Amino acid sequence: MTYRPLPPEIADALRTGPFEAALDAAVRASGLSMERIRHRLDTRGVQVSVTTLSYWRRGRSRPERPQSRQAVRLLEELLALPSDSLVSLLGPQRPRGRWVNRPPVNLDAARLWQEYESLPGLLGEMGSTDDGLARLAVHDRYEIDANGCETTWTTTLVLRAERDRVDRCMIITRGDDPERELPVLTGVRNARPGRVRIDSTVPLVVAELLLERELAKGETEVVEYTYLMPSAGARTTECGRGFPVPIRLYTLEVQFHPDAVPFRSHRCVGTQAAGPLPAVEPVWISASGRALFSVEDPQPGFQALRWEWE
Repeated sequence: MTYRPLPPEIADALRTGPFEAALDAAVRASGLSMERIRHRLDTRGVQVSVTTLSYWRRGRSRPERPQSRQAVRLLEELLALPSDSLVSLLGPQRPRGRWVNRPPVNLDAARLWQEYESLPGLLGEMGSTDDGLARLAVHDRYEIDANGCETTWTTTLVLRAERDRVDRCMIITRGDDPERELPVLTGVRNARPGRVRIDSTVPLVVAELLLERELAKGETEVVEYTYLMPSAGARTTECGRGFPVPIRLYTLEVQFHPDAVPFRSHRCVGTQAAGPLPAVEPVWISASGRALFSVEDPQPGFQALRWEWE
């Protein structure tokens, strides 16, 4: 097969690596969306999710299995790269099996939210599930009204670019009541709302925030946004967040209305969104109706606060 001359940035990335930098440069130059690449691989008999492809581009996972390496060889063809140019950057396969006794570092977003069958499609419509940002710290603050319903929640993210030319942040939000109106994104700071994809039957919202400036690798930014519930809903007993990858610090703060303060609450941790998460420790509720916990270096999975009404 005859290959066209490679742009200098791709040739340099293929020569010096690492694998994720070369793959990312080639994908960007191709103009193909991640969903289109996934579809073309699928037609060739190799199934790789959009999320997995995005993690390869970001360096959060590597193609290790034989089928994954086969996908890399097909990627070389689809992206008009020389044979073995990407495979050679992977080096020898790592040992696998029971003797590799280390817990997984990351959870695929589709696995984390696996009971929501529409999520992969929503993410695919956005073109890429990988926004190139590491979440260094996340602070969620929920407000609960006198009826025990969520009214607003505000999130502050401390972000670091993991590659050059990062210009957007992806957020996934799950509602608690399909009969309730979807939350409205408002109060965005240091960014502006971009595309939104919705499955109202869950309800599930995938949105992007367009950063005020393009970040180079290693640069940091703080982004804040608020979701406002436009209508009343059912009384809630839990709130929290799922993390597909480790972060440095997570803080969850819940402010209850003075007329509706639970009599006890617990921090809950787990790796599946379906069913109640296991409680791991009690969380004190102040006289003003505020509950808070912070976790350093939480592993992939869910962190939540669950409470009991009298």
